[in-house]
Amino acid sequence: MAVNVDKMDVNDIVRAYIAQIEGLRADIAKLDAAISALRQSLSTLKSLKELGEGKTVLVPVGEITQVEMKIEKMDKIVVSVGQNISAELSYDETLKYIENEISKLTSYRLILEQAIAEIYTRIEEAINNSRENTEKGNNESEKEKENENK
Repeated sequence: MAVNVDKMDVNDIVRAYIAQIEGLRADIAKLDAAISALRQSLSTLKSLKELGEGKTVLVPVGEITQVEMKIEKMDKIVVSVGQNISAELSYDETLKYIENEISKLTSYRLILEQAIAEIYTRIEEAINNSRENTEKGNNESEKEKENENK
């Protein structure tokens, strides 16, 4: 999103760009949290599969309680695939689905990082343009004073 530089001074331009960067950073933080949760799910599924059938695990039920359960077949896993929609997938399909989601979110994160880099470039351009305009104005003022003194 470009900022109209004709009607704003450089400080306002920089503030507007910084606000955009802060918004993008907040989005990146949300993506990082989602990626982390997906990686944790992936790791947990792999650990449960390695433990094997018949092993006892403690499953959290709320924040302060856990229930002892035995691992049975891990050949079918229910996965959330949308808002309040779940699908039953095989273990391998589940791993592939989660890895694909991580890949999509990581790609989107990269796009946001690139957008931030572009905004920093625009900030530098705005500052440089402001300096050039200030220098031109100063040079013109000096020439006018010299002409007046003649």
